[in-house]
Amino acid sequence: MHRDDIEIRAYRPGDEQRILDAFNLVFRETCGPAYVDRTMEHWAWQYLRNPLGNRIMLAVAGDGTVASQYAGVPMLADTPWGPQRFVHCVDSMTHPSYRQGLQKQALFTQVGARYGDDCLVVGEAMCFGLPVDMAFRIGQRYLQYHMMRTIDFLVRDRATPPPEHDASIRCERAEKLPPDLEGLWAAVRADKECLVRKDRAYLQWRYADHPERSAYEFWTARTGERLRGMLVMRREQGLVPDGAVIVDWIVPEGDTATSAALIAAASQRQSELGRQRLITVVPPWSAEHAMFAQHGFVCTPSSQWMQRRMVHGIHLASLTPDYLASHWWYMLGDTDLA
Repeated sequence: MHRDDIEIRAYRPGDEQRILDAFNLVFRETCGPAYVDRTMEHWAWQYLRNPLGNRIMLAVAGDGTVASQYAGVPMLADTPWGPQRFVHCVDSMTHPSYRQGLQKQALFTQVGARYGDDCLVVGEAMCFGLPVDMAFRIGQRYLQYHMMRTIDFLVRDRATPPPEHDASIRCERAEKLPPDLEGLWAAVRADKECLVRKDRAYLQWRYADHPERSAYEFWTARTGERLRGMLVMRREQGLVPDGAVIVDWIVPEGDTATSAALIAAASQRQSELGRQRLITVVPPWSAEHAMFAQHGFVCTPSSQWMQRRMVHGIHLASLTPDYLASHWWYMLGDTDLA
């Protein structure tokens, strides 16, 4: 294809269908017969309904074809330097007719570089992602991807007995986010220096308004009427075979009794669903990592199934690689893997 008519620019309203056409073409080719086309409803949820908006850079051909895309999902993070925008980079692609391999001037590289330049303009503190192997190699070479760590899963087998727990803590499935969530979030936030803000607006968008809302379950823990903790479970996910996933965990670090009760409830739900594995991801330095291990979760390299690498590009000087590696608290719900 000729490239002299390609414009590299940010998303404009009206680009949606062309983006979706290119996305589905690329990922049908990549994923094979099992791939299910992304719907416009899903695209609009991810990019138009996000409370923090969207970040999409495109290469658009003269006939309107989306030749390449570098996109991201912004989220608000609480940090020692105040609220900052983190962006999870997702859905990067190049139309098959516009690929040029790994050469320096490949279209994907040009679009990615423009995206990075715009991060500085709009004041985003950091971009992060979990790229596939080819995107990782290109990103390291041309787009200043920096490796933080290879992800390990915490995996609990169905045969593992549920933890002993305080029966006075009542764990129940909730059909919607609890009304007293904000007080719980404030207690969790006080434990941690750097993490995505899990307030009501974010959680409503991320899970309650998700096009696959039925895939997620909210589980709350209470003593009387007091909300002590909450987890979000995805009943089935392809990260590991036959696995359910704890995608978010909103429990104060010091409340070990609530942690045990919620894990017992999740374990029971795992058995009801017939899932062999219950998995989660938290940073290896965190109190939660030690807690999950104490309750029967085994640290297992993602490479046992498909290796997942966490990479970042930093635009706020205070967020050094060392700081992020030892203070940024994340879960799978902060990514598009769950």
